[in-house]
Amino acid sequence: MSKVCFPSTAIFDCDFHMATLSQYFLSSIVAFILYRWVQFHRTKAKIDSIPTLGSNNFVGAYIDGWRFLFKGHEIVKEGYKKYHGNVFKISTPNTSSGWTIVVSGAALHDDLRKAPSEILDMQATTTDVLQTEYLFGPHAHINEFQIAVVRTPLTRAMAGGFGELTDEIVDACSTYLPKGDDWEVLPRTHEKLVHVICRTANRLFVGLPVCRDPEYLKVQEEWTIHTFLDATILHLLPSFVKPVVGPLMSKIHPSLKTVTKVLGPIIQERIDKDAKYGSDWEGRPSDLISWLLDYAPPEFKTVEDMVVRIMFVNAAAIHTSTMGLSAVLFDLAAHREYIEPLRKEIEETTRKLGWTKEAMVQMHKLDSFIKESFRLSGMAGVTGMRKAMKEFTFSNGVKVPPGYTIGVASCGVHADPEIYEDPESFDGYRFFKSEETAWKNQAVVLDPTFVLFGLGRHACPGRFFAVNEVKAVVSHVLLNYDIKLPGDATQVMPGIWFASTRSPNPKAEILFRKRRLDGA
Repeated sequence: MSKVCFPSTAIFDCDFHMATLSQYFLSSIVAFILYRWVQFHRTKAKIDSIPTLGSNNFVGAYIDGWRFLFKGHEIVKEGYKKYHGNVFKISTPNTSSGWTIVVSGAALHDDLRKAPSEILDMQATTTDVLQTEYLFGPHAHINEFQIAVVRTPLTRAMAGGFGELTDEIVDACSTYLPKGDDWEVLPRTHEKLVHVICRTANRLFVGLPVCRDPEYLKVQEEWTIHTFLDATILHLLPSFVKPVVGPLMSKIHPSLKTVTKVLGPIIQERIDKDAKYGSDWEGRPSDLISWLLDYAPPEFKTVEDMVVRIMFVNAAAIHTSTMGLSAVLFDLAAHREYIEPLRKEIEETTRKLGWTKEAMVQMHKLDSFIKESFRLSGMAGVTGMRKAMKEFTFSNGVKVPPGYTIGVASCGVHADPEIYEDPESFDGYRFFKSEETAWKNQAVVLDPTFVLFGLGRHACPGRFFAVNEVKAVVSHVLLNYDIKLPGDATQVMPGIWFASTRSPNPKAEILFRKRRLDGA
């Protein structure tokens, strides 16, 4: 009797499992889309009374959100023109609600400036935008006393520590900038300037020799960028998967480990001495570690907590300052007619006052040039961002419910022809008309027509440090180097925008040579 052979059941099992996986995958996609659809309509319904720039439907708003990541500054400018003096909303994938409510006009700016923290909170915006609850683990909800440290002791310490800052600027520029007598391109110019700023800031933060430790510097320069990218990705995921995916993506833990290896023994010794002798023992360094310990409640006086806060301060100090420095140097290289007048001011001022913070404050023409460069380069399309913790009502009657992010259309303000004459043109002396009026027009002064640093009590607490640091680096460069753009160009290569934040074009370069006193 012949034997009947049947096909192997393994083939059917394989087909079955593949079908099951395909069905599961498709079901997951459908469930995710349904989840986002419900979430979209739930959040939009609460702010339907606020006009939308772009689409109001699910698919259109989703596309607009992706457009915002790459064209955010153009979208904000369009909204500023269309709804000037009013409030509008735009789809933004980097906020928990999926929307950013943008305001323009002096009256609404004033409303934001006066709003108390318990209603409109700046720190909650940072927690939201950076997804700290998922990326930072136990450090997500910390007492942010480091902001007070930046606002007061760090700012005050610049006067006494300015000699160390200038010493580090000299050494860092010697290390990273060209040294030859002939023109030499500085490859990856912005990246090299990150090194200069990171070392300079950390000379005041943690001092020698740590401020020159390659491993320490590498972490401080890189982890912030990873955090912003990881946070943007997390915003695109459903809330219920973030607690799982976030820790897997986070770069904070290996970064903490590296910085703790470098700083841990120093911090522990400082904690032990403070416990034994009090906080005024002889020889106690005046640096970020000491200031943080002075401001820290007892439960936060640990090595791990101090390391995290030092990293947070670095994150705020390094990249924004470098973007500002890059913008100024690129503009100087493009507008070389300003170089000799600025050199003259720098030489006269430092001859009279030395390399001091006071000298930086007296450089009014340089300050004007820096402020104009900041205005045109933008750096951020929306500033002064705050999250509504309770319902907030603007003076025009517009209500914003809790959970939504509000910001100022800074790129619209800075390009407004009613505020600035010929706003698209570069005028290095725009903010310097006379010595008498120069003080009120300084870059650090809060002004509703210049909102790069925010508004009111929540304005950037580190702006004094950042502007004076940029001034000091630019002053050193101008006195020691000649600079120009490749091909003697007079136009700076356009920057790269991401989620309304501008960075210099990574391909843009500056040519350097040792300064020639003959002017050739």
